[in-house]
Amino acid sequence: MSHNTSKKPVVAVVGAGPGIGEAVARRFVAEGFIAALLARTEDKLQTMVSDIAKDHGPNTSRYYITDLRVEQSVLDSFAKIRSELGPVEVLVYNAGARRVNGRSVLDTTTEEFENFTKINLFGAFWSTKCVLPDMLAAGKGTVIYTGATGGLRGNPGLSSFSPGKFGLRSLSQVVAREYQERGIHVSHIIVDTPVDGKLIGGVNRRKWAREGDTEKLDDVDAHLSRPADLAHIYWFLHTQPRSAWTQELDVRAQKVSLFSKM
Repeated sequence: MSHNTSKKPVVAVVGAGPGIGEAVARRFVAEGFIAALLARTEDKLQTMVSDIAKDHGPNTSRYYITDLRVEQSVLDSFAKIRSELGPVEVLVYNAGARRVNGRSVLDTTTEEFENFTKINLFGAFWSTKCVLPDMLAAGKGTVIYTGATGGLRGNPGLSSFSPGKFGLRSLSQVVAREYQERGIHVSHIIVDTPVDGKLIGGVNRRKWAREGDTEKLDDVDAHLSRPADLAHIYWFLHTQPRSAWTQELDVRAQKVSLFSKM
């Protein structure tokens, strides 16, 4: 059964959650897309779909419960998306698993290393393979991967995070070199900044409040990137002319040091 009777273009946001994922979905929906939201936690997905519907109308997004650690779960979700919404025109792989408080290599379990790497890298590999055939058949498509500072350098405490993000950056380059000439625009966004979401943003705000750092509290945009502002970058990349495609782009808030330690 089709849930996209208006034949809107489809954006699949993998790792959709409050923050960048939801903001990107909203940005594309506002531009006439229908959004497929993929994540593991159903109540958060339900809330996002409901909130998007309130702001943009009914049937503008649909959710798919997906465990990115399991290939079959990814395959099943994309098969449902194709059946219910149509072929994916834009894939945004936004999933990321990391610890707020890092652990050394010796303190990192094999289970955590494996699970985080599957979410940070394997899920992107499986998702990409799901959408490429339809994109190639259409002769166009956009794939955007959300990277991180940890994908450029390994810092202490990020043993279960950085390896997957390093791999994601490499994957983005491979996919671009293999398929760009066939119309697939592939971009890797290095989010080199703390994001003003419930997790990192909340931690930073509470820290500044404890320390009485009113300068940062009064000028948040200079120190934290807002998800809605980052979403504009994703749309910008998707709409770039073919004569000027960007493969990699790094973003940060104004007063965050280049290649921050976050």
